[in-house]
Amino acid sequence: MTNNGTRIFYRKEKLRGACWEYQIEGGWLEVPCVGGARRRLHHRVDLYRPREVEVRTPDGVVHLHRTGAEQWFFPDRWFSLLRFVTADDRTVGYYVNFSRPLAELRANYYRDLDLELDLWVEPDGSATELDRDEFDAERALQRLPDEWASAVDAACAEVARAVAECVELHGPDIEVGRDASNGLPPFILRV
Repeated sequence: MTNNGTRIFYRKEKLRGACWEYQIEGGWLEVPCVGGARRRLHHRVDLYRPREVEVRTPDGVVHLHRTGAEQWFFPDRWFSLLRFVTADDRTVGYYVNFSRPLAELRANYYRDLDLELDLWVEPDGSATELDRDEFDAERALQRLPDEWASAVDAACAEVARAVAECVELHGPDIEVGRDASNGLPPFILRV
């Protein structure tokens, strides 16, 4: 259900022209942060088919079934965040998708532009950069302007730093301090 029964739609665009559109199953959240509340668009989705995955947790490597995800879009950040979950709401991992900040295309219809670089964060705080080769290729082909590439590199470094700070503060458990009211992990609240 979206805020006040208003339907909200989202469009993800790729640099090469592909795009996906879907209705948001969630709505806008006001998230308390240093300097005041910030708005986040929240989306929840059940995956078509569960998938068994190997997950690094504070207790070691376990096998879980990924069944869904929740996603947050940020109008003031160069990324979106997905939290992949099990049927009983255990975190499988976080996928940080670096993109242009969420923008309103028209009333209740939002979009972002995927800029290829991603960061996977395991529940134990291990972070792995993904698709750097695709990011670099888009730069070489001049489809990714230097200004955007610099913003993505800075955002990636900032998220990785925030993950490392959380692990340093709380040990190898990225879920410690996850905000119960909005579901956001503490490393994102530091960015």
